[in-house]
Amino acid sequence: MTRQLVETRQITSQEAEQCANEQIQIIGSIQPHGFQIVVDSKDHRIVQYSDNTSHLIKEVSHAKINDRALLGSHLFKWLTFKEREKLDSLPTKYTVALPLTDDSVIKGSQWECVAHVSHGWICLEFTPKIPESINSSTLISQLDDMVALLKVVHDEAELFQTITAQLQSYTQYDRVMMYRFHPDWSGEVVAESVSEQESVKFLGLRFPAEDIPKQARELYKLNMIRYFANVLDTPAKLVPSILPNGEPLDQSVSSLRNMSNVHRSYLKNMGVKASLSLSIIEEDKLWGMVVFHHNTSKVPSQRVISQLRITSKLFGEIINSYLTPSFNIKELTFLMNTQSYIEAVFSQAKKADLSHSLFETILEKVNSIIHYDFIGIIYDKKCYSLKQNTFSILEQATSDALAQIFTDADMLHYESSQLYNDIGAIPGLEDMYGLSIMRTQSPIDFYVFIGRREVSKTIQWGGVPSTVDIVLKDNKRQLEPRSSFALWCQQVEGQSKEWQPRDTKFLQCFFNESKEFISLKRTQLLMNKLEKGAYYDTLTGLANRAYLRSFIENLDPNSDISFVSFFFIDLDNFKDVNDFMGHETGDKLLISISQRLNACVRPNDLVVRLSGDEFIILFAHQTPPELDLIHQLADKVASRIGEPVLDSAHTLVITSSIGIVTQSTKDIDFNETLKRADIAMYAAKNAGKNRHHIFNSKDQDSFNKRTILTMDLREHTASGDITLYYQVKVGANKQLKGAEALARWNHPTFGFISPEVFITLAEKNNLIYALGLNIIDKACSDLAYWRNISPNFDLGGPLSINISPTQLAELAFEEDLFAILERHKIDKKWICLEITESVFMKNYTVSIEALVRLRKKGITISLDDFGTGYSSLNSLWKLPIDEVKIDKSFISTMSQDRNLFTMVESIIQLCQKLNLQVVGEGIESSIEFNLLKGLGCDAMQGYYFSKPLDPETFQRNYIQI
Repeated sequence: MTRQLVETRQITSQEAEQCANEQIQIIGSIQPHGFQIVVDSKDHRIVQYSDNTSHLIKEVSHAKINDRALLGSHLFKWLTFKEREKLDSLPTKYTVALPLTDDSVIKGSQWECVAHVSHGWICLEFTPKIPESINSSTLISQLDDMVALLKVVHDEAELFQTITAQLQSYTQYDRVMMYRFHPDWSGEVVAESVSEQESVKFLGLRFPAEDIPKQARELYKLNMIRYFANVLDTPAKLVPSILPNGEPLDQSVSSLRNMSNVHRSYLKNMGVKASLSLSIIEEDKLWGMVVFHHNTSKVPSQRVISQLRITSKLFGEIINSYLTPSFNIKELTFLMNTQSYIEAVFSQAKKADLSHSLFETILEKVNSIIHYDFIGIIYDKKCYSLKQNTFSILEQATSDALAQIFTDADMLHYESSQLYNDIGAIPGLEDMYGLSIMRTQSPIDFYVFIGRREVSKTIQWGGVPSTVDIVLKDNKRQLEPRSSFALWCQQVEGQSKEWQPRDTKFLQCFFNESKEFISLKRTQLLMNKLEKGAYYDTLTGLANRAYLRSFIENLDPNSDISFVSFFFIDLDNFKDVNDFMGHETGDKLLISISQRLNACVRPNDLVVRLSGDEFIILFAHQTPPELDLIHQLADKVASRIGEPVLDSAHTLVITSSIGIVTQSTKDIDFNETLKRADIAMYAAKNAGKNRHHIFNSKDQDSFNKRTILTMDLREHTASGDITLYYQVKVGANKQLKGAEALARWNHPTFGFISPEVFITLAEKNNLIYALGLNIIDKACSDLAYWRNISPNFDLGGPLSINISPTQLAELAFEEDLFAILERHKIDKKWICLEITESVFMKNYTVSIEALVRLRKKGITISLDDFGTGYSSLNSLWKLPIDEVKIDKSFISTMSQDRNLFTMVESIIQLCQKLNLQVVGEGIESSIEFNLLKGLGCDAMQGYYFSKPLDPETFQRNYIQI
């Protein structure tokens, strides 16, 4: 006993693949209401026929034919064509009618013949001639009426329904439905017309894509018309089953081709006995189908099939020529209006300054065209968004999440109507379920997007989609077609309305205008930045030197400004702030000073930052200013600069040196006036700083002298003309404990130049490194000479040589130093390098590392002028030094100031605990000597013992030959 069970459930991927590959026609068979003959196109001999041929001929024509007599016989033995020549020009993609005469066995009055060519074989299909219920004139009239109706119908739904009704009336099938395919290949019934005994029941329903397999859709493009006369009939077989070339007949274009068992069952499950389907092609794509169903068997006449083919082509043309252009015109009109409006919005926006409110205005105006739930622009890491008409600037997390969508560098557009499933929630836009976003690759951080909220919708299906019937027959699982077409409602959530081409075009238009707008604004900002960079200081926002020159050179002689006073301002010791406290603190100080200088001026005055810590205030006057006014203005400026500056870590007090020049606007030479103000400023600085100085002729002489000294210093440094003097250091018993080499410059014109002057000039003119090496070389040369002339020569300690922070910072210094020592055969222990605390201010880590290396190689390190800088007693233990020299400013007044005495005492005691030698500088009296001796100072140095001596005198006094 055969056991058969049916299981209906969700289709699996394997079963879906099986469905996709299901055979859609039974090869080697035809529908039995007609017969088929296949002939060789070369000799017109019969090579294949259907096994019902003789039976049908006998039944209709009452003529007897032996099937065996057909095979190999000549075609014209059995029939005669009215137009014989058509046989040699048959089409390959569709069948054409070939009228027959009544002169042969197969008579034209009894049979209709259609033919086509399949791979070189002529395929002839015969069906009994059916009396026409509609004569030709009526048929032509109905077609004319249909064309006329198509021309006047303007609504898609009306058009679809009109065509369907006309086709039902013409063909007299019980049910005619028009399907339109969706992108997922599900078919929606967009029109339905029925006979009097039926009712409309499928209109608006969708049928799942698996109901029409992919290979069936491909076949429907090849053969526009298919029909099934009776789903219950047993097919007739082709004899033989293969052609002389060994292959089966390709029946893709055949009118009589037999449908697959699955399709047959599908129609039976729908209660259909006969069917006809008509393909609708739009630009070589399967747009949809018109499906004809009948409750009893029905064979359409060849005239009906021919006219339906015309109708199918006509409707395809209507779509191509009317619907599509009409839709395109509407879309083009919309796009043109949209583009024009958006261009106008951005045209106005280009005139305004870039701001948050400008982005808000742009988004509100642009969104008024089509009203999206979300619209936004992402620029410069900010997401400007309009969410349900509410403007906001979203956090960077929003911009980052949207940017991460573009995983491919070449990806410029992303679109989804189910964002949560595809990407997930976007921070700040969590209620956005649909997103269409575009970006540009330059700048890469520019995006525009539109979005939609979730839309819950119901889709009505004619049967449950993605399900399948599995038949268990004889313990074998067999795929069956859909058995239930009951209404099934699908509730779709988590998605937005689907994006349409007009949305993409709108976004593209919005994107193009936004991109041009952003590009223009970026260019404007860059130009403004360049202009500001050319005429304004980037740190303080003050005018710069170029602006000052332009201002001076463009002064209107007829204006109220007849005289100007240049106040050239330099901040005293500002370099120490940068070096010791860092450039960030220095920048904050400069900004604060800039604000204070701006508070000192009137509308016609000008504040300028020249460079670094140098500023200019240009005070404007109508008449020559009184001297008292100049002093008052200078005191006011100095007072404001000198107010404490409160920083998060420090309270800073800084002073200024101000040089002043007053000129008539008619006589101003920009460069000369600025140079004089600079000279006056240096005069104030050289006079002790924290003061102002008005330029006079002596200042010019001083400047000229400094200029000459600078030029000569370069020459003397190269030639080694700088000489050395030596000053001894002594112990508590006045015994020799070393000496210090001191540079001296005896200028041929100006006489002896103070080291403070020429060392400062050397540092400012990048001569200090070469000068320092010359000094070390001279000291080592003298030391080597003294040791050669006096084998027992002993200074009692090392020879001290001062080095600058610039020398120590040079990478080559260590190598150059040891090369000099090696050249003069000087032991490293005979040399002590004296440094000041400023060494540690510029680059603490580098300086420490350099000193550690020098000490490890035997060089003694002495910290000079201790107490005058930023070092504290608590930091001494961190420094790689061997000796501390207490500055003479402490020594000279410690006998009168108890606090200073305590300070010196503390320094000596701490150094003793740290095993550091202590040297007291600038000893000029026995009181100072005895106090230091009593405190346990290791060595002392000063005029009380000896002034600095030239090499010959030092040799004469301290070297025994």
